[in-house]
Amino acid sequence: MRYDDLWIKSTGSYLGELRPVAPDIAAGRYAEKDAREAGTVSVSVADLAPPEMAVRAGRAALEGAGGVDRSSVLHLHGSTYFQGLDMWPASCWIAGQLLGETLDGLSLQASALSNSSLACLEIAGSMLAGRPDLSGALLTCADRFVPPGIDRWNIDSGMAFGDGAAAALLGRGGGALRVLSVSSYTDTTLEGLQRGNEAFHPVSPTALETLPMRRRAREFFAQGGMAPKEARQRSVDAVQRVVKTALDEAGCSIGDARWVVPPFVGRRLFQSGFVEPLGLDPDRTLFPLGLTTGHLGSVDQLLSLDHLIRGDRLNPGDRIVLIGTGMGFTFTCAVLTA
Repeated sequence: MRYDDLWIKSTGSYLGELRPVAPDIAAGRYAEKDAREAGTVSVSVADLAPPEMAVRAGRAALEGAGGVDRSSVLHLHGSTYFQGLDMWPASCWIAGQLLGETLDGLSLQASALSNSSLACLEIAGSMLAGRPDLSGALLTCADRFVPPGIDRWNIDSGMAFGDGAAAALLGRGGGALRVLSVSSYTDTTLEGLQRGNEAFHPVSPTALETLPMRRRAREFFAQGGMAPKEARQRSVDAVQRVVKTALDEAGCSIGDARWVVPPFVGRRLFQSGFVEPLGLDPDRTLFPLGLTTGHLGSVDQLLSLDHLIRGDRLNPGDRIVLIGTGMGFTFTCAVLTA
């Protein structure tokens, strides 16, 4: 979808301590082979719960925007993993801390797992296009990956996971970045990569055991319905599809982009999943940043925007292409201009 008057007015982010991976490799928690394949040098490790991190990032975004009617702001909160309490509306607590006691609209958790920030961007943009009564939309996203439910080194192959949060305030009439277009696509045949042969549980068992993501992927492929090569190709095809659609709607090409921001995955996945199929120039990506933070779940894309804005890395007219993928699998591309 092409947007005629959708702007990111301001952004904010929060990271924990950037801890080197070497001690965890030496202790046997992070396999040296995996570390070498990913190229990760450190990961963000936070002590705050995800909603607390989201409040810090959201506060920075609101402060950067100046005056905004907070009572009529749509609030969407994205995440990949546990937000601190079961059956608890984390989004409403975050909204209460940032926007006030009452809102003339929704505060909602909207999870597309690691694609959550861009999924929320598309939903918010569509809402603002059809709801003139909304003064804006606040997007927050936050994730923290800690044991016993998560082993940040071994959740998935090819990357290590870090903790963090990011936020963006959307509105009309101008801002730091104009959103030109957003395109999404879903390939449900890849859902089984995260399910394997596992039966449904009556309650979540993850408080007692570590999520067995790699085992589930092996079980999925052992069923014989899809080979790893086909799964990788379907993912590549979907990325190419949403990128082409968003770029066509924005009236530009990948070569016009000053920055292209895929998820913060490891070196091998970055190369095979994004650089090669899209013809990316790695120097026009934030790949080195991702090697210092780890994959931040739902947070990568909005944190990247905040990094570009606050690091004074944008010039007027620069095009930015954001790419998101989330387990399931959903794929989203957004094209923006400074």
